[in-house]
Amino acid sequence: MQLETQRLIIRPWQPAQDARDAMDIYSDLRVMAWLEGESPVSSIRQVQGRLQQCLNQEKRDRTGYGSGHGSGSWAVEQTDIGRVIGQVGLRSLPDIQGSGVESAANVANLELEGADDEGLSADYIEMSWHFRPASWGYGYATEAAFGLAHYAFEVLRLPLLIAICDPENERAIALMNRLGMTDDGFTTRCFGGKALRLYRLEAIGQGAVGID
Repeated sequence: MQLETQRLIIRPWQPAQDARDAMDIYSDLRVMAWLEGESPVSSIRQVQGRLQQCLNQEKRDRTGYGSGHGSGSWAVEQTDIGRVIGQVGLRSLPDIQGSGVESAANVANLELEGADDEGLSADYIEMSWHFRPASWGYGYATEAAFGLAHYAFEVLRLPLLIAICDPENERAIALMNRLGMTDDGFTTRCFGGKALRLYRLEAIGQGAVGID
């Protein structure tokens, strides 16, 4: 997947080329503090390995051997400086459906095309974003998230997107609100049972705010 917004290019990772820029994201405690179960990287070799895993996952999904539905993690490059400043991602969340979602009846009861009897359809996809602190406050994360949502709805034809964050992550919550996402309370079904804020965004035509 590759797409362009006004100031950004969202593209596959290039591990050798992008590793030094990615260090500014994944070695910074201000970023990693919000990524459940992950620790900061401490070397170029580590970050190259992380980026290669992201690239391999996208290739598996694209060729039909992964979880499908266009999931993956992509670099966000700031066009005017030619540097990677962040990451956006899509991934399946199979454990949300029908259990442990407090104050989120709309999500838990939503029937998606392709859902099976044992749980959530793969169409329940989480969107995520991580940006280096030097690029905070300029609207880059919002711009990239809008672009990612447009891709998910218009190209992948997903019916909705989910976003999850720590209840103290005020920046993430503010971005979700700017996207027009609906606050569905808390979920305890991800990341070891920790209570996390749960938001959703439905595609245009699904009865909720979409992406123009």
